[in-house]
Amino acid sequence: MDVILHYIITSLAALVCITVMGFTKAYTSYKLGDTTVKNMGKVSLNPKKHFEIIGFIIFVVFGYGWTAPVDTSALYYKDRKKGNILVSIMPFIVALILSFLSFFIFKILIEVVNLSPLNFISVFFNNLSVLFINFLVFNILPVYPLFGQKLFQTILPANKAIKLSQYEKILQVLIIFLLLSGILNEILNVVSISIFKVIASLLSFSLEGM
Repeated sequence: MDVILHYIITSLAALVCITVMGFTKAYTSYKLGDTTVKNMGKVSLNPKKHFEIIGFIIFVVFGYGWTAPVDTSALYYKDRKKGNILVSIMPFIVALILSFLSFFIFKILIEVVNLSPLNFISVFFNNLSVLFINFLVFNILPVYPLFGQKLFQTILPANKAIKLSQYEKILQVLIIFLLLSGILNEILNVVSISIFKVIASLLSFSLEGM
C-alpha cells in the first residue's frame, strides 16, 4: 500500500480512537456528577475537543499517543476513590470492546464480503482495532495527561502518590524520549500484540461457529 495512503488511513483511525477515548472518560465522569467536563466541552464526539497535535502525530507515526487532557473533578463524586478508579478504567474497557468489534468488522469484510485485506475500508478497521489496543496499553502509564495518572494517584498510598507527582515532568520527558527512540515501543508492542492475539483467537473461534 502507498505510504501516503497508509498514513491517511491511520490518521483517520487515530482521530476516531482519541475522540472516543476522550469522550468516554469525560462522559463517565459527567454521569458520576462532574459538571466541569461538560462545561469544558469534553462530553462531545467532536474531534476538535479531544485533538492534541503532539499526541496525535506521535500516535500516527509511532502507534502510541494520547488525547487532549480530560481534567475531571472528583469533588462531585459520591465516592471519590471509586469514582476516580471508574473514570480511569472505563476508557480501557471501552477500548477493548471497540478493538474487538473493529477486528470483527475487518474479518467480516475480508471473509464474508470478500474485500481485499488491502482495501481502504479493511485497512481502516484493522488499524482502528490495533490503535485501540495501543491506546489502552500506553495510556495506563502513570503520567499526565495519560489516563493511568489518575488511576495510580488514587490507588497508591498518599506518600507514594505525592512522590510520583513530584517526578511528573521528568517522567513525561523520559516517556517521550523512550517512545521516539523506539525503546518503549518494543516493550509496549509485546503487551499489545499479546492482547491482539487473544482478540484474534476469540474471533476466529466465534466465526468458525457461525
